[in-house]
Amino acid sequence: MAAGLVVRHHDALRAHAGGAAPRRRGRGVTRVGPSLDPRAAAANGAPAAHATGRSRHRRAASSGRRAALVAAAVVVAAAVVAGATTGRDVDAVDPSGAVMPTADGGGGWQRVFAEDFAQPTATGAFERTYGDRFSVYHGFADTAGTGRYQASALTAHDGVLDVHLRTTAGGTPLAGGVVPLVDGRWGGQTAGRYSIRMKSDRVDGYGVAVLLWSDENVWADGEVDFPEGALGGTAGLNVHCVGDPEQKCVQNETAASLADWHTYTIEWTRSRMSFLVDGALVGTTTEFIPTARMHLVVQAGSIAGVPPRSAAGSLLVDWVTIDVPAAGADPQATTPDHDGR
Repeated sequence: MAAGLVVRHHDALRAHAGGAAPRRRGRGVTRVGPSLDPRAAAANGAPAAHATGRSRHRRAASSGRRAALVAAAVVVAAAVVAGATTGRDVDAVDPSGAVMPTADGGGGWQRVFAEDFAQPTATGAFERTYGDRFSVYHGFADTAGTGRYQASALTAHDGVLDVHLRTTAGGTPLAGGVVPLVDGRWGGQTAGRYSIRMKSDRVDGYGVAVLLWSDENVWADGEVDFPEGALGGTAGLNVHCVGDPEQKCVQNETAASLADWHTYTIEWTRSRMSFLVDGALVGTTTEFIPTARMHLVVQAGSIAGVPPRSAAGSLLVDWVTIDVPAAGADPQATTPDHDGR
């Protein structure tokens, strides 16, 4: 984790009545990518509807409770990912220099979600177009408690999702967050391969976390944050201990800069979790592996303290994919002797 960064994540989804379908602001979205297999999603993925909305706010862990890096559990690919930037200009056809894979990862993985934000939206109107594909955070405080999640922070343009962070005229720092809806339904998996290609501006007082979080909103089920860090800073890896989540059983700071385009991948199997940047292994563990159903969250908001009123900038997401184990398959996470390079 970047020095001085204190971020608590897993904020609440919008409250929904138990068993009710998530509220939508619009439909008619054009699905992007390969056809999605509902059988694989059902076997490893989402229930049919939202669970009852519950707050996921919690107090920040005290500094004395933060666990040290478990060095034996992490393999670091130093400098492999440094400097892999394509510049800051956004191109509608190929925004980041790496096109979203149109097929699953192979090796027993099967694609169940893919989005590359090819359909533009009006400014702040992301949910109106993509509401069938993402649950959007709105109307409650971010984890630091100083910012507020607003759907209006999200826009799709030029082939990217733009989470635009700034302080409103009324003095409220804005935050943005989304949860991919596998096969249009809320819920997670018990194993998966999650990839996101993203970069951010350097924005004082704001951070980002891409994480796996318990469908039951139970922190003790585990929490996996990758990447995580201050916007424009270094991409960190944090795996909170199952059963004792105030502790971080795996913690690592990679060589990747969040200011540059990179593809971040979490591979989660029953026997191993591995973490890759641009296909290079930066961490792996055979311990501390969650067993509960978890879902992917992408969120950006204020971190420690109140951001400067003049601070403004964006988290840009080029594409997101989710793969799950194919029926009857037993895919393996990347190991140090086969790191995909």
